[in-house]
Amino acid sequence: MNVTDRLVVALRTAGMPTGDAEARQDGQELTGRYVVVWQVAEYAPAGTAWDPNQDRTLDVQITSCGPTRRAADQVAEQARRIALGNIVPPDGYGWLAPAAYVTGNPTTRENPSDPARPELRGYYRADVYRYAITPTP
Repeated sequence: MNVTDRLVVALRTAGMPTGDAEARQDGQELTGRYVVVWQVAEYAPAGTAWDPNQDRTLDVQITSCGPTRRAADQVAEQARRIALGNIVPPDGYGWLAPAAYVTGNPTTRENPSDPARPELRGYYRADVYRYAITPTP
């Protein structure tokens, strides 16, 4: 399992409806309060001169959704506690540094995805977290 997989597991274990790169879970569309997780960037290697690819830094985005602005913010704050908490490291790696909040957008109103039902608007907030990993012996 990689960093994104571990984060998805941690969110689901905490009881948060979580989509893995799309707003679906087990073939069902997510509605109400939920999050969607995906990796957005991997940075240049940060290892030693002898093994530059040893350590890695990855950014993972969590998009928190809700039917109201307040709901989306509440989901985002719950997800933040989990994203910055104690997550099991990915297979073959350990944490090089604690997870860090990098950036995010203010909670925004989302246009309805179904043109036949324009009343189905929601809100979302996208936050990005950084994870630094290093191989374990």
